[in-house]
Amino acid sequence: MNRNKRKITFGFILLIFTLMLSACSDAGNKQAAAPSADPTEQPKATQEASAAPAPSPKTLTIGIVNAPVTLNQINTQGSSASLAPINLLNDALLDVTESAQFVPKLAESIETTDKQTYKIKLKPSAKWNDGTPFTTADVAFTLKLALHPKVETSFQLNFIEGLNDFGKLDEGVTEISGLHIIDANTFEIKTKTPIDPLVFNERFGVKVNFVPEHILKGLDPAEASTNKYFQEPTVTIGAYKYKKFEQGQYVEVVKNENYYLPVPKIDTIFIKVLPAANLVAQLQTGEVHLNSLPVGLVPITDYDKVKGFDNVTVSSASASEPAELFFNIEKLPDKRVRQAIAHALNRPLIVEQLLKGQAEIIDGGVPSSHPYFNKDIEPYAYDPELSKQLLKEAGWDAGRKVTFIIPVGNKVREQAADILVQNLEAVGIKVDVQKYDFPTLIDKVEKGEHDITIFTRDYYIEPSLYFTSYKSDDPESVTRYNNPRVDELIKQGEQEIDEAKRHEIYNELQAILHDEVPTLAVYSEKRLQVVSKDVLVGKPLNLGTFNNVNEWDLVVK
Repeated sequence: MNRNKRKITFGFILLIFTLMLSACSDAGNKQAAAPSADPTEQPKATQEASAAPAPSPKTLTIGIVNAPVTLNQINTQGSSASLAPINLLNDALLDVTESAQFVPKLAESIETTDKQTYKIKLKPSAKWNDGTPFTTADVAFTLKLALHPKVETSFQLNFIEGLNDFGKLDEGVTEISGLHIIDANTFEIKTKTPIDPLVFNERFGVKVNFVPEHILKGLDPAEASTNKYFQEPTVTIGAYKYKKFEQGQYVEVVKNENYYLPVPKIDTIFIKVLPAANLVAQLQTGEVHLNSLPVGLVPITDYDKVKGFDNVTVSSASASEPAELFFNIEKLPDKRVRQAIAHALNRPLIVEQLLKGQAEIIDGGVPSSHPYFNKDIEPYAYDPELSKQLLKEAGWDAGRKVTFIIPVGNKVREQAADILVQNLEAVGIKVDVQKYDFPTLIDKVEKGEHDITIFTRDYYIEPSLYFTSYKSDDPESVTRYNNPRVDELIKQGEQEIDEAKRHEIYNELQAILHDEVPTLAVYSEKRLQVVSKDVLVGKPLNLGTFNNVNEWDLVVK
């Protein structure tokens, strides 16, 4: 036993000694080989340790107070809140800058020699986010789908040859005679008569978004509104692509790696819906990086507070498109009643006290900064006694209640509406106030359930777009207004190509609308633009916010 023990012990020592010699020999060999090795080569572990860490994803949050209604790029349903995500997901032929200049996007050029035939060349590099080329086949498919009589659309293209006065194809017609496809990247649009290029550039160049033929080919137009694509548009042609849409909460988009222009620098953008008070609080905490115009307004009552935040940059935009009252003419047919309402409203109080002087009073929907604003119109003065007199002349029933439908979300507009209600009751008009979210409001006013409603329209470069809703045959009219002379002037304004004559037309049009008051502006405010100091590029604007969104950038902490 002892002999065996000694053998095992000796053997173990010998094994250890052998292993030590082997290790020394290996080390020496490695040291000798080192000088002849590629000096750029490093052991894998060293390479991993020295590699730069992957950059953190850049996520930006935009705060809004009105919820998007839809992501349908061919039917925005009149929702200003829907335009933000739609514009992130879709490029049009043209975009606009803050200074109201048209800039090319999908279009390489738009040319006309006679103002009736417009030749459009597409950028050959343009492609959908799945990599499929964008061609004139997509243009033709989109127009034939959107303008089909069974499809609802927000396009306003009644000036194109082959479309009826509603800007649609007649029943049974499948081809648009004013559309001529030349090749995969070139097409022409012929209008019924010569039109001002402003009309074409804004209504067709900016306001028409496209859908992918290779995804929707074979779609029954009657089923377009319920097709899943228009709820979840995964294949689009903008700087960003769809990720998620939680109704009433947020829209999430992610950068389009296949973008035909430089790929966006920000990875993810959230458009977050929240009450105005929460918007202010989250601008302070940095959870929201910037507000949005016109659907993410900072309440004027919080201006001083927000200007004191040390983590944001604050500026004021010029006087904007106004908050407007829209009267249901079918229920309030006597213009004297509408004029009485105009004189009953203490708009100076709203401007001076509620808006702290950061607004102005105009009567029409065209902002005072617009080239076609009629400066000769004197706004209705606050005159309660004249209001009562007009109501008496009109035989107003003091026992009747008017239904005033107000959208929630915009705190200032809600507070202004509360003041308006007090003004109306002070002159003897009883008011039934109903408040709803914007999608519900739109549904109710389109059904004509209102006497009065209030909301804010979009800013337009082309003046005709401010007046299309006054057409007597407009199926989506909120006002149900009918005036043959107004119809005639609207048509003349759309077709006139002489700028001086267009000014005469729109001045007369604004004068008639001022007298008959189918709508009335309450105030035109100078909106606050709030941007986190972490945002390097990007800012809310009255016009052209997203024209360079692929260049927006953000500091990552």
